[in-house]
Amino acid sequence: MSAEKIMNILREKDIKKAANLLGIEELLLKRLNDQRLLNSEYIRELLIRTDYEKLTRGLKYLIDQKDAYTFPEIKKALVKEYGVTMNMLNNILHGQKNANMYFCKKCGFRISKKTYARTGGLCSNCFSDTLEL
Repeated sequence: MSAEKIMNILREKDIKKAANLLGIEELLLKRLNDQRLLNSEYIRELLIRTDYEKLTRGLKYLIDQKDAYTFPEIKKALVKEYGVTMNMLNNILHGQKNANMYFCKKCGFRISKKTYARTGGLCSNCFSDTLEL
């Protein structure tokens, strides 16, 4: 299996984590994953952020640093677990890549920056609902 195909599908343990995190049946996620209908990149990034938050315990980690793990060690473990580079991990964790993502204020659908600016933060469907005829 090529590296390109591996990045387009989720592993079994990723599916289990995603099912628990999103509250979706594992069998449904597995079926969608097998048919390549999932946005595996988004789900993998979500899992990485969740694992990072869990391992650092959010802001509590900064207050109580008695654990044996440091931030660099946690990052190295995530790089190894998910097969990403350190630069990719930093982009995922610090939102540099996601800074240009816009979502409809009404329904949550992902929209372009141009649409967001033109419609005041609404997708085309929600914006058309606001038009008076």
